[in-house]
Amino acid sequence: MLLNEFITELEKELKVLPEPRRKEIIEDFKMQIQKAMELGDTEEYLLKILGDPRKVAEKFIADEIIQKPEEEITAEPAEIKEEKVKSRQAVTGNFASELKDINISQLTINGETAEIKVESGKKFGIKFLSYTHKGKLEYEINNNQLTIHHSGTNDVKFNTIIDFMKKRKQLKKDELVIIWPHKLDMITIDNKDGKVTINDIEAEEFRIKTKEGGIYTAGLTGNYGEFTSSMGTLKVESSDFRNLYMETEMGRIVAGGVKAERYHLITELGKISLDNLTPDSDLKALSKMGSVNVNYRSEPRFTKIVTRANVGKVKNALENNKIAEQLYRAEYMSEMGSVKITLS
Repeated sequence: MLLNEFITELEKELKVLPEPRRKEIIEDFKMQIQKAMELGDTEEYLLKILGDPRKVAEKFIADEIIQKPEEEITAEPAEIKEEKVKSRQAVTGNFASELKDINISQLTINGETAEIKVESGKKFGIKFLSYTHKGKLEYEINNNQLTIHHSGTNDVKFNTIIDFMKKRKQLKKDELVIIWPHKLDMITIDNKDGKVTINDIEAEEFRIKTKEGGIYTAGLTGNYGEFTSSMGTLKVESSDFRNLYMETEMGRIVAGGVKAERYHLITELGKISLDNLTPDSDLKALSKMGSVNVNYRSEPRFTKIVTRANVGKVKNALENNKIAEQLYRAEYMSEMGSVKITLS
């Protein structure tokens, strides 16, 4: 089977879904496959991790059935929604000065189709660029919580190659950059489509989520870090947490130089690459369809290492490592790939 055949079969299996939803799923897969191949993944590898089109379709169909009742239950009355819209204010050029005397301890960003970046700086700053000129930013403040709402899409239509060349700049996602100067109690980002980047931020809690797009972070310090994506790579580097949670359905998980007491790392359809994590810690790393590669910089003294690969091979450089006492447990598992542990 080739990738185009996989897409064709998947589309057939999804015929029970409404046409707009079916088209959305197929376009999502095409986009992610293209991105993966641009990053170096081969057609053979992608077919292996994607699996049977029928099983993939069953998952989307099941999710659709489950989600519809929830949407009906949680739907808010029209008058309540109207009140919320009215409470929001447009972000203007004076936005930074408007916030200078307000103590903000929680930052929330809700994005539709945007590349979002948050980084440390001496004073608060914001930069927003919409290539389609259709994107907009609004904000609201409630109990020391600043919420920034992004709306707008890059749904640009074109009929010919020449038309595409003229409009290609408009295909770029909106760009939002936030400069944040001090520690936060919590930072929450929920982005539907687009990459999220966070650098050198200190907060008690990080809750970062994307539907389509990767999450790339470095230099973070906090008690709890939660990074999730439906379709995208998760990468955390040079950071310090007490608890680290990373989960993606279709993407890789990369963690390097990240200290934590507990790690929870799961990917449905991707590889896991770990380097220089805390040697003595509770850890669970599971890739259902990809490989798990781990590099220790020093031998654990109090951690029992457990490895399992249902289909692939296991290579464990610490297989004969003796620990003084078992205080922690590290599990490295793959259902359809290999597990490799090295020491350097």
